[in-house]
Amino acid sequence: MAKTTISLVSSVQKPTAKTPVLQRRSKFASSLDQQIAKISLFRDGRRVSREQFWTDSGSIFFQLRYGKQPLELEKGKSVLKAATFDDLVAQLDELKTITVAGGLDEVLAAAANATRQNFKAAKDKKAGKG
Repeated sequence: MAKTTISLVSSVQKPTAKTPVLQRRSKFASSLDQQIAKISLFRDGRRVSREQFWTDSGSIFFQLRYGKQPLELEKGKSVLKAATFDDLVAQLDELKTITVAGGLDEVLAAAANATRQNFKAAKDKKAGKG
């Protein structure tokens, strides 16, 4: 066999479970991809639903969310502002890159904890504990 640059190893088990951190990153990155696709459909004149963007006074706004929870990247700030749809898509792509690299882990964890607390409060209320 000729010398190659291929590096073979014996059987290695692929991990099957994602950590909660990786699950949050994946969920948020996926939701950004969905919204980018909706922007494309909207720009093509097609009807979209559950979009997180709107236009007002010549600007385009985008509500950042993790699930139904507003995602505050800075205290009290969870809305992106863009001049054009191209600018908005560029911002969303940048956010996705930051997310995958782990730059939003703390923010995503806080949003996940808030969502969990809301579910717990609703469950307790339904059970008559609240």
